Formats: sequence, C-alpha cells, structure tokens
Amino acid sequence: MSRLPLSTVKTTFQTGDRPSQTDYENLIDSTAAQATDLGTSGNNENTISDIQNATVIDNFDSTVWRMVKYLISIKKTSAGDNKFYATELTILVDGTNVNVSEYGTVDTNGNIGTVSVSMAGTTVSLTIVPVGGQTPITLRYMRTGLKA
Repeated sequence: MSRLPLSTVKTTFQTGDRPSQTDYENLIDSTAAQATDLGTSGNNENTISDIQNATVIDNFDSTVWRMVKYLISIKKTSAGDNKFYATELTILVDGTNVNVSEYGTVDTNGNIGTVSVSMAGTTVSLTIVPVGGQTPITLRYMRTGLKA
C-alpha cells in the first residue's frame, strides 16, 4: 500500500498529464490510510475558533476504535482576557459503555470550558461547553487511538 502525502498525489493529478493506474492506486491507498489513521497525519492542526455554545468537536466509531486519547487546549484571549486551560482524556469503549479518565488538567485563570464525552449507538462524541459567559473560546486538540 502506497502512503504518500495528499499534496504529492494532488500534484500528480494537476500536471495535465493523463494519470496512470499507479497514480489512481496511490490516491486510493493514501486517502484510505489517512481515513483510518486516527492518531497521525497532522491531527494536532485541529482548531475550532469562536465557540459560543455547546459544540461537538470530534467523534469516532466505537466499533473501529477501542481506546482514544485526547490532548485539549482551550483559550480565551478576547476582550483583554488571557485565560488558558489544558487537559488530557483517555476514553475506553467496551462495546456497550464509554469509560473516561480525565487527568493532567491545568488552568491559568479559572475554568473557561468543560469537556464531556457521550455515546449514541456506536458513535462516541466529545463536546465542549464554554463556562459562564467565557465566550468566545478557541479549542485545539490532538487525538491518538488504538483500534478495537
């Protein structure tokens, strides 16, 4: 299975030349690899800005992933504020229940958001809720996981 950066694959299709069978296989293999690599390929680039209300920031299929770990950073720097919050979550799904351990929590100036985990069917969702008028907030997260 070829595993190329999507930018490399994209360049191949933009040259104006007729794509080869190998080019198509590289495209299929690279996108399939990215779709299943929950814990790699730039996932620390996930940023959600201007959160005003409860917002689902990520979800995953519990039939595919047994354990997922999140590193979460929340900030509020608007209106003269300089508030930051960081936490780590480990989520373990046993097929029926979702079990969560939150640890390593650090904040600089009071809680500016809460993170919750829920499961509906086989979809596990991670939700952020701004606390008491602390809006807008910006959230960045990184995730990694182990398959079921």
